[in-house]
Amino acid sequence: MSAKPILFDCDPGIDDALALLHLGGVGGELWGAVSVHGNVPSPVAAENAVRILDVMGMNDVPVWTGAARPMAQPLMTAEHVHGPDGLGGVAAKHLPRPVNDGIGAVKIVEMARAHPGEFTLVAVGPLTNLGLALLLEPNLPDLIPEVMIMGGAMLPPGNVTENAEANTWHDPEATQLVIEASWQKTFVTLDATMQTVLSDEQLGQLANSDNPRAKFAWEILQFYLGAYEQWLGRKSCPLHDPLAMALALDPGLATYVTYPTSVEMRGELTRGSLVPDLRGIANPEASGTAGDVRYIDELDVERFQAKFLESLTTDALK
Repeated sequence: MSAKPILFDCDPGIDDALALLHLGGVGGELWGAVSVHGNVPSPVAAENAVRILDVMGMNDVPVWTGAARPMAQPLMTAEHVHGPDGLGGVAAKHLPRPVNDGIGAVKIVEMARAHPGEFTLVAVGPLTNLGLALLLEPNLPDLIPEVMIMGGAMLPPGNVTENAEANTWHDPEATQLVIEASWQKTFVTLDATMQTVLSDEQLGQLANSDNPRAKFAWEILQFYLGAYEQWLGRKSCPLHDPLAMALALDPGLATYVTYPTSVEMRGELTRGSLVPDLRGIANPEASGTAGDVRYIDELDVERFQAKFLESLTTDALK
């Protein structure tokens, strides 16, 4: 996967915000953002994406509202993790410009047709938009050959149930559609992201920085750190969505392995879980075969964390 321009499918959400701040801090190119239900309702997520981009001075990047609910189950959101407004209670301080006209899944298809093979889609929320886009345009994998997804867990535990990670659990049917499509799909799972929990010293770098990106990050992080304290035993957090963004921009931060994968859709206790076939010999090569998913094998955690912190605390890197 090469560092191409990014189309961002997101549900901001504090870690979505951190992912955007990282992209801005490394000088990444963002062609647009599409909201989806998940951390907050989709219209709120769209407004939050606008807020974040405006804070970063990226006022010309379009944001479209995407899917309002999952394909086959009720809407559920996660304000208890991200705050009542999705940004730790500070959204009202940042009045957003209007969200762009258009339907998220349709915009994904339109951009893919207009720019075949030219951008990477990074998806860090439930995959409803991507599933709908595949139904609208069956040739989408030929137009968007590479997708980077934050979601799932190869091995328990999950984070929304004992087995399932939130993004795959929110819409298992859409996730299965994405897995069945013949594009190169990398799932950045909890197995990788839970390695990225920040130390007190690293959090201090954010707290003490005068960079506007770091100041905004530190402001919205307060609610998130408190929410994670109950799981981690201290005020910190993993960098779920920033890791997916970082790997799309710099795939050399990790090595990868590919397994045939499905999604559990019927189990009473396991719905929404990824089920990689770990029985055989894993394929270390990137694969675009339908049903094959590329996972993180080894992650350079130290280098990723350093790059993330540098991207928020210094001027944009070139």
